Amino acid sequence: MKNFFYYIWIFFLTIVLILISNIVFSQSEKINWIEAEKIKELQDKNKKKIMIDLYTDWCGWCKVMDRTTFSDKKIIAKINSDFYPIKINAEYKGDITFNDHTFKYVDLKPRGINEIAYYLTNGQLSYPMTIFLDEDFRIITLLPGYHKSIFFKSVLDYIGEDYWKETSWDDFIK
Repeated sequence: MKNFFYYIWIFFLTIVLILISNIVFSQSEKINWIEAEKIKELQDKNKKKIMIDLYTDWCGWCKVMDRTTFSDKKIIAKINSDFYPIKINAEYKGDITFNDHTFKYVDLKPRGINEIAYYLTNGQLSYPMTIFLDEDFRIITLLPGYHKSIFFKSVLDYIGEDYWKETSWDDFIK
C-alpha cells in the first residue's frame, strides 16, 4: 500500500513538472512584438529590418496566422533575431506615431481605418498583410494573405539575409 501512494505521488509530481515547464517554455517562445512608436529609437541604436503584421479583429485568416505561422519556433526565432516586429490593427481608433509621422483613425461607416494601413500598403488593403521595410523605413515588399510556416520561413530568409538585394525570388526558391 505504501508503494501505491509513492507511485501516485511520483506520477502527480511528474504531471506538475510537465505543466510548469510547458508554461515557462511557451512564454519564452513568442514573437517580441514592439510598439510602432518605439521603432525609431530602436533603429537609432541598432538597425534592423522591420516586419509589420497588419491585421483586423474580424479577420479569420489573421487569427489562423497567429495560431500557426507566428507560433512556429523557427519563425519566432528568425523574426526575433533579424527583424523589429510590429503588430498593427488596421482599424485602431487611436493615433499611431511611426517614423516621425502621426496617423489617425478615419471613421468610414460602418468600419473605419487607421491612416497607417493606407500608408504602409499604398492603398492595397488586404488582411492579413505582412509588410517588410528596410532599415531606413523603405518598403521592401508587401506580402498579402495567410502563409504557412515553410513558405514564410523562406520569405524571412530571403529578406532577413538580404538575398532580395541581388537575387530574384524565383531564383532564390529554386
